[in-house]
Amino acid sequence: MLIGQLTGVDIADVHDEYGAALEQVVTAKLEGLGWAEPPEPQPAINLMQALEDSIRQARRGEQ
Repeated sequence: MLIGQLTGVDIADVHDEYGAALEQVVTAKLEGLGWAEPPEPQPAINLMQALEDSIRQARRGEQ
């Protein structure tokens, strides 16, 4: 009620995605269900190399 009065936001319109996801995890755990493993992380992009490559390509296009 205090948040609604101070900010003018109707708290019923606010959706808590973290809370909903946590509730799903707890429910699955209580029911003995598992969940899918997260995907393998992708290798990081070398931003400096990508920038250098982009500059080389742009210079070739100008000549």
